[in-house]
Amino acid sequence: MHEDLLREFVAACKPEEPVSPEDHRHFDFDAPELRLRGAPWRERLAQVIRLASEPTAQLVTGLRGSGKTTELRQLQRKLQESGRRVVLADAGQWLSDDRPLETEDLMLALVLALYPAGRPDDAAEWVREYANKAWTFLASQVELSGDVEGVRVQLTTDETVFERAAKKLRGADGLRREIHSLLADAAEASRRDGEELVVLLDGAEKRAVGDLHERERRSAFHNHWFGSFILSGRDLRPPVHVVYTVPPFMVRRGAELAANFGSELHFLPMVRVYDRESKLDPVGVEALTRALFKRVPVEHFADEATPRWLAAQSGGYFRDLLRFVTEMVYQVGDAPQFTRVHAEAAVSRIQQSYLEALVREDKQVLAEVHPSKSFPDQEAAQLRMDSLLQGFKMFRYHNGSAWYDAHPLCWAELGFAADLPSWEHLEELRG
Repeated sequence: MHEDLLREFVAACKPEEPVSPEDHRHFDFDAPELRLRGAPWRERLAQVIRLASEPTAQLVTGLRGSGKTTELRQLQRKLQESGRRVVLADAGQWLSDDRPLETEDLMLALVLALYPAGRPDDAAEWVREYANKAWTFLASQVELSGDVEGVRVQLTTDETVFERAAKKLRGADGLRREIHSLLADAAEASRRDGEELVVLLDGAEKRAVGDLHERERRSAFHNHWFGSFILSGRDLRPPVHVVYTVPPFMVRRGAELAANFGSELHFLPMVRVYDRESKLDPVGVEALTRALFKRVPVEHFADEATPRWLAAQSGGYFRDLLRFVTEMVYQVGDAPQFTRVHAEAAVSRIQQSYLEALVREDKQVLAEVHPSKSFPDQEAAQLRMDSLLQGFKMFRYHNGSAWYDAHPLCWAELGFAADLPSWEHLEELRG
């Protein structure tokens, strides 16, 4: 294949790149005729906001690369079409990886989410008023220098400034009252302007999870996340509609979150390519291949079974499907099309990265999960849930109710190689 074409494929298949609903590469796995992830949580989130008589705070999660940001962009469009003003902000740009999360970090992120980028003079009148109020509050509380525009730039570009500001806020008296008052004023001003205000705070779930720390230190990071929403949840329920993205390990304490924060935790499942009996779902496989063809057209595959086989190996994790294709790009050389040989070599390489991180305790738990499709209820197994989800070795699906499975790339290692589909099966498969 020509280098220019391969370069296009690499650019089109970036695993970490969120795709907006307007992007030609977007594929809606939750379309009514598919429903491959159960009932779309964007519809539930929108319904809660539409039917609420007062501001709501909702929690969503899912594995990295599963499509949360794309879902939130679809939610944004859905709410905007119904006459709401929706602010989608990346909280990940403000939060640190090096220290446990504090409630004040998220409160400050909420303030910055509504703070206009660029010159406030270019914003709506009520946004300019909010920016001036927020600037006055921040300048007085944390002694930041600079004008209205400069304060936001400082907090966004210099992580240490944000940390210092959040630390100062932790010692402030009446912090919740002041921040809630700021946000209430913004919500009321937007309402007077004819639009109900909604804040989608994305990206926070990628930060402060302690992934690279040893177990005890990582548990401390996780406990801070739980504490922010279970113990200090009132601080994070401001007088404006908010949707937070949170780390997937929080599903382990979903019942406590619902009881104490007052919101169910919505988990974005994988695309369903297998059913609960580990049989291929033809509709799911076909959908994944059609989504792939939006990035790498069908004529670049030597036969129909190759993209289907890749889809089956991904377990419905579209990020891994893109990783497979990217690896094939590096292997194809002068061959005119991607073949089964390229597919097998690419999958083998990605599979190795999973198996190298698969410790004995993981194997023991996953060997129970795969046949039962449920997570073991023993306490020791529950402690493995965080690392299995965070490490993408275990997926969550939804088909009437939630269920789990090991990543198909681990099945052979767990002793379930017979459950993997053959090339012959994929040749005959029809969606």
